[in-house]
Amino acid sequence: MKIFLKLFFCKKPVLITGWILTCFTMEASAQYFGNSSQVSDPFESQYFTNRYLANPSMAGIDSGLMLHAAYRQQYSGMSGAPVTGVFSADDNPGKRVGLGLIAYNDKAGLINRTRFAITYAYHLPLNNQEQNLHFGISAAFAHTSLDTKGIIGDPTDPAIAQFNERKNNFEMDYGMAYTDPHITLQASLFNILGYVSKFGNNTADVSTFYAAAAYKFTLEGTVNSLEPEVAFQGVKNYNSILNIGANLIMLQHILNLTAMVGTQGNVSLGTGVTYKNKVGLQLFYLSQTTKLRNYTNGNFEIALSLFLARKK
Repeated sequence: MKIFLKLFFCKKPVLITGWILTCFTMEASAQYFGNSSQVSDPFESQYFTNRYLANPSMAGIDSGLMLHAAYRQQYSGMSGAPVTGVFSADDNPGKRVGLGLIAYNDKAGLINRTRFAITYAYHLPLNNQEQNLHFGISAAFAHTSLDTKGIIGDPTDPAIAQFNERKNNFEMDYGMAYTDPHITLQASLFNILGYVSKFGNNTADVSTFYAAAAYKFTLEGTVNSLEPEVAFQGVKNYNSILNIGANLIMLQHILNLTAMVGTQGNVSLGTGVTYKNKVGLQLFYLSQTTKLRNYTNGNFEIALSLFLARKK
């Protein structure tokens, strides 16, 4: 039994036998929001704009409600190229509690991945009220399916139905952080159930942990602040990824410029504007990794943020 599938970002149909597709029906593969098949390309907005995307403990870290939506197009010009979208909402209702919600969707060729997560965070002030410890945990349901409309062949193939009828995967992420007016330290573990069960044992190229350290220099004049950051991401069955960059804020916190350099040989550049500390628009471009640079363009990302009842 053979079917033709336009799988991932191939321009031509790929011949796949039924037994290969059946392998995909194996239960329990660990997935992480912000990660598609391209785990080396997390959303650029997770570094400075919305750290909650990479760390559950960042939910509700600021007073008021924050809404964030981002869209990313990868490998421009290639048929079936990955397209990813994410929406997050987090709030601080009081009593040191933070609540959050993340909805994530990634489409690459015929493969469609969705993930919904809810987050509970606790923010603990230290002796100095400007120093805080943050703890957060997310519970999520993830599902992967095939787009039957793109199949060239027999869409009634039982292997396709078995793939799409798989149960949702239940996952949990844990994060913690330390913050003060200058320092931000973060650490996250993704799909912690995978450390104590068989979830994800046969899955490669998914994120296992994330760590970051940043220091904000407060300045006077046209430039308001400069925040360098180092981020380290673990990937299963792959080399860990190190990113180093900085975020520059100027013109009374209206304009910002960001840049990140990664060990995969890619560079990201971003710019954004914020209106009255309530509405923010960010644009990012991530160059392709060294090995793919001769074949395709980089990634483009746009992010919109809305801040409600934020205290100055």
